[in-house]
Amino acid sequence: MAVTWRKLAYEDDVVTKAIFTASGDILYANGVGTVTVLPKGTDTNVLTLSGGIPSWAAAGAPGAHKDTHDPEDGADPLDTAAPGELAGVQASAIGTSHSLARADHAHQIQESMADNHLVTVNGTPVENDMARFTATGGLDGLTYAELAALMALDDIGAPDAAVDFAGQQITNPIIHQVADNTALLLLTPVVGKIAMQVDTLAAYICTASV
Repeated sequence: MAVTWRKLAYEDDVVTKAIFTASGDILYANGVGTVTVLPKGTDTNVLTLSGGIPSWAAAGAPGAHKDTHDPEDGADPLDTAAPGELAGVQASAIGTSHSLARADHAHQIQESMADNHLVTVNGTPVENDMARFTATGGLDGLTYAELAALMALDDIGAPDAAVDFAGQQITNPIIHQVADNTALLLLTPVVGKIAMQVDTLAAYICTASV
C-alpha cells in the first residue's frame, strides 16, 4: 500500500482571500516572497510599469503610427515595386513577393505578335472593318475598299476551280499576250484559252486540245 505525506502550509506561507478587499484588485510581487495588492484603477485606465512597479494610469494619446507606414508620409518604409508587364496569357496567381503595390499602380500592356501574347486595338476601327495586324502586334481596322486596295487578285493566288462571276461584267481586261507564233505554240493548250500574238496583233482561241 503506497503512502503519501503532504506538508500543510501555515497561514504566513500562503495568500488568503482576505487580502482582496474590492472587486478588480490584483496581486503583484513587491520583492522576493512579498505579495502586494494593487487596487483597481479607474475605468479606461491602462496598466503601466514605472521603476518595475505596476500601476494604473490614463491611456495616452495614440501616436501617428499609420503615417510612418504610408509610402510618402513615412518616407516609403514599405517596400513597393513597379507592377509587372501583362505580357501574355497567364493563369491567375497570388505571387510570392514581399513588397506591396501602390493603390494607383498601373500594369503595362505590351502588345506583341509572339505566341500567346496580348493584342491591342490600334487606330479607330469601326463596325464591319476587317482586322489587320500592325507591325507591333496590335489590330487595326480596314474597310472593304482599303482591304481590296491592299490585297489584289494576284496576291491571293491562282484559283484551283472555276470562278463564278455571277453574270457580272469583266471590265478593262487584257488577254494573255505572247510575242510570236513560237511563244503561242508553247502555251499549255486548253480549249477556250485566248491569247494575243503581239507581232501580228492577232487574237487566237484554242478550239482543240489533243
